[in-house]
Amino acid sequence: MLLSYQDMLSGADKDLVWQSVDFLMNQEQNCNWPAELGAMIERENELVHWCHGAPGVAYLFAKAYLINKKPQYLDTCIRSGELVWQKGLLKKGPGICHGVAGSAYVFLLLYRLTGNSKYIYRAQRFAEFIFTEEFKVGSRSLTSIYSLFEGLSGTVCFLVDLLQPDQSEFPLFSVFV
Repeated sequence: MLLSYQDMLSGADKDLVWQSVDFLMNQEQNCNWPAELGAMIERENELVHWCHGAPGVAYLFAKAYLINKKPQYLDTCIRSGELVWQKGLLKKGPGICHGVAGSAYVFLLLYRLTGNSKYIYRAQRFAEFIFTEEFKVGSRSLTSIYSLFEGLSGTVCFLVDLLQPDQSEFPLFSVFV
């Protein structure tokens, strides 16, 4: 969030923000982050959700790259996307917080950053999964069906953004402004 308001920070505050970004970048080798600082991640059971790990943290590194142009920020964002592709197809629900659409939004982000069409392909595969019998049987019932983050509203936003990936943005979380 602070990266979006660079002009409102003093020089010392900007330095602290960038030190924090670099600290986070250097914490994880496989581009996933625990839900709590200092927590260890069991690789078999790690959470790969927008609200816990790589799908959400990818946005920090995307914004850092767009501002600073350091290739390591883009690389960390791409590696986060690779982890999402390997482990982020969630069966918990369709939403953007800890569901399929939240993971899939990372691919739209990476497409906008790189122009690589493989990320559109990946976003489409995640979108298709939402409509499979496997997903319908395995996912939880929605308690807040109209919720932006936990219900279908965020999923609808993702599906609409999939139609225009060049303009896609995670709801209420603009990286490209």
